[in-house]
Amino acid sequence: MAATDYNQRKYDLVVFGASGFTGALTCEYLAEIKDKDLSWAIAGRSLAKLEKVRDRLTELDSTLKDINILIADSSQPDSLDQVLSQTKVIISTVGPFTKYGTPLVEACIRQKTHYVDITGEYAWIKNIITSLDAKAKENNVMIVPTCGFDSVPSDLGVYMLSEYVHNKHNLDLATVKMSLTKVVGAVSGGTIQSGTEAMTDPSLNRQQQMDPYLLATRRGVDKASLPTIKRDYDFGNKWQSFFIMSVVNEKVVRRSWSIWADRGKSYGNLFSYKEHVSTSFLHAFLITSLLYTVLPIFGLLLKVPFLREKITKALPGSGDGPDAETRAKGCFDIEFVGTAESEPYEDPVRVRGIVKGFRDPGYGDTCRMVAESALCIIKNLNDLPGKEGGILTPSTAFGNVLLNRLRHNNGMVFEVNDI
Repeated sequence: MAATDYNQRKYDLVVFGASGFTGALTCEYLAEIKDKDLSWAIAGRSLAKLEKVRDRLTELDSTLKDINILIADSSQPDSLDQVLSQTKVIISTVGPFTKYGTPLVEACIRQKTHYVDITGEYAWIKNIITSLDAKAKENNVMIVPTCGFDSVPSDLGVYMLSEYVHNKHNLDLATVKMSLTKVVGAVSGGTIQSGTEAMTDPSLNRQQQMDPYLLATRRGVDKASLPTIKRDYDFGNKWQSFFIMSVVNEKVVRRSWSIWADRGKSYGNLFSYKEHVSTSFLHAFLITSLLYTVLPIFGLLLKVPFLREKITKALPGSGDGPDAETRAKGCFDIEFVGTAESEPYEDPVRVRGIVKGFRDPGYGDTCRMVAESALCIIKNLNDLPGKEGGILTPSTAFGNVLLNRLRHNNGMVFEVNDI
């Protein structure tokens, strides 16, 4: 099916997977912002489930009682083409992306429809970079994975530090370390299912899994390393331990570093990046012990088909997740400490960045971040650094446009100052 005229499309935006846990909450966020200029629809496989989502949206905003429902299935490319030919942008919340993501991205490129999602599955991202990045660029289609809690705070946080150090001090960034200093949030069944899928993905060998530059277009100074624990005065002298999302966030940030360097706007040639979580010694010790004992055994069990089926069935399924009361209590604080590249005899230039969210990171602020990413394309396409297309990261796709949208009305905090 040939692509339709982009400017004549019926919808600005379609939420694909709208009846899933995160999909439905993303729809609620779009209802909450009450943008009367936005033309949008909901899509998925089950009419009955999508009708329930529409009923819920109508409670929030009575004008949404007529919101259009579109039926599409990742296993039926024609149904995807049918939906994508009608919209400028699609938000996908349909995981595991390893299973369901690629046909949708391929259809987006065919139909010249821009795409954002909430995945953290870096093996899948590597696969689509290898197979589809050139085609996306050729067709000027923006494909932007990781537009949720992984990895917008990390990626935009580092971008913000780099812009500040370049603009204020006329210097490059040398090192950035990040610590999650506070988090209140829960995990949904879909996230757990995606995590288990990622652990058993056969497309990457151990060396690739450990490669800091797996997603990058060039190599830098960071080396593969195993998790350790240590105290850090820069983060209140708290113990720094392994942060589970660092396995995707660090790779995404380094991809951004490499794409900005390709564009002639590098963070810095010596740029290096590490993430941790601030915690007590006991907690840090426990996390590290589990990483070296329980996790490898769990990974081996998942490789046995019979056991994998049993384990997957026993885990919470897609559609399960924290209730509204639990989500309302959610929040997170992230701190960055960056050191600029300076001459040995000069006083070091150091900066501290803060990123804060005021909702459940995975199911409140993730919905905000992915929706606002899509709105960047709809409202400001010509101002975006990534408008030429390709498999991009949040910072290389949206840059300051997304930073400003997320800061609007104190929805989130992104700030940076000299130390």
